[in-house]
Amino acid sequence: MVTGSDRYQITKRLRSGPIESWSGLDQTLDRPVTIRFLDPATEIGKRVQLQARSLMRLEHSALLHVLDTIEFDGRFGLVTESLPTQNLDEYLSLNGTISSEETLLIAIQLGEALAALHSAGFAIGDLQPKHVGHRKDGTVVIVEGPPTGDANKIPARPEDDISSLGELIHELLVGFRPQLDHQGRHELHPSITGPFQEIIRRSIDRDAQWSSASALVLALRSLSHDLDRLSSKAGSEQIDYLKAERSWLAPAAFLAGLGVLVIFVGIFVTRTQIGSSLVDNVREVVRLEPEEPVVIENFDNPNQGSVPVTSRPGATAAELQIIRIVDFDPAGDDQKEHPEKIIFINNGDSSNGWYSERYTTSDFGKLKEGVGLIIGLGPPQKIDRLRISSPNIDWSFKIFTSDKNAFGAIQSWGEPVAERDKVSGTTTVNLEGSSGATLLLWINDLGKELAVGGHRVTITGLTVTGRPLHG
Repeated sequence: MVTGSDRYQITKRLRSGPIESWSGLDQTLDRPVTIRFLDPATEIGKRVQLQARSLMRLEHSALLHVLDTIEFDGRFGLVTESLPTQNLDEYLSLNGTISSEETLLIAIQLGEALAALHSAGFAIGDLQPKHVGHRKDGTVVIVEGPPTGDANKIPARPEDDISSLGELIHELLVGFRPQLDHQGRHELHPSITGPFQEIIRRSIDRDAQWSSASALVLALRSLSHDLDRLSSKAGSEQIDYLKAERSWLAPAAFLAGLGVLVIFVGIFVTRTQIGSSLVDNVREVVRLEPEEPVVIENFDNPNQGSVPVTSRPGATAAELQIIRIVDFDPAGDDQKEHPEKIIFINNGDSSNGWYSERYTTSDFGKLKEGVGLIIGLGPPQKIDRLRISSPNIDWSFKIFTSDKNAFGAIQSWGEPVAERDKVSGTTTVNLEGSSGATLLLWINDLGKELAVGGHRVTITGLTVTGRPLHG
């Protein structure tokens, strides 16, 4: 054990709390590291010290490798490989869901890491997307829990890890964890294929659970081999098809090339006749405009002499802060739609959320045109994407934006900037940089009938990605 000043340069704090994470530099080997500090006198500190010393020799690519332990300013520190810059929760926010093939790769890596931990006598207790780092090469690594920190759940048991991995597989495939029905049983989303459903159900069902994490990994590998065989068969069929069509693809390519040549000659002739530059002609043909800031007028009071707000192109998109979410039921008797359930949106538990009233038909029993949620962002923003997490099947919605904090009738919102029909599970809608201080998620069809009867839509998560407007 060495002191921090002897070998490690400690640079930037990444996270505070009982266990602080800092970025650092191993000056001896000239490599970036992450250093986690804690008070060795606390109960957490004592547990982590014992875990680290027991598990330093445990190596798996999906477990952060403990490189060293140090003492610094009276605190105990764990030195590990550098943490990935993105976790699975952030990756899901950008992509919505993950393909079956990638889900299997991730689940196998995590299952193997859990099996290694269990064989050493340790468990994590709970595995959430935010606990898993996503490296740029596509591999994953558990960044919270043993051997680099305290367990995520006390007491931590192997069966809890198996269950949470099954729930995580469900979330990777459809964007949320299995929902609980009115009897407290897990409902798996019907869009998940049969083999995946069997693996997930045997993971989360404690009465028929996999005997170990290794057994779960074997099942995942078997399913992976089945998918590989199907993929290879489809690939060979595609090759045969391309061979059969080669006779007409070559002449078609020749004609396409000839067409491009004719267009180029036409543009060149036009340039010589009117004396304008080739770039200006092409810009006019495709209606390109010079890259200038977009001006957003003051919608609250156009008579004020305030300076217009501008957006500078090229800003990096990031998750925007949601200031508030309000239920919206303009045609309802009391104009309320379960406002007390708003707190369950984005609460970290995808098994519950806000939901509408229960209606007899998917078109609201013909009582109204729809209900919705108003999402307040504060000042106007450039909105790139809206990610919506819901367990419902075949429901439909429209998205409206306003540069004011709007709460009026649906007609006052103008035309929708996006709409989707027959949506199932989590979906990410591209809003293409629409500006707005407020979003309206307007639900106009409640989708498939619930297992318990009736129709309603549940929203468990809302994430807005975009860029701020700069003055």
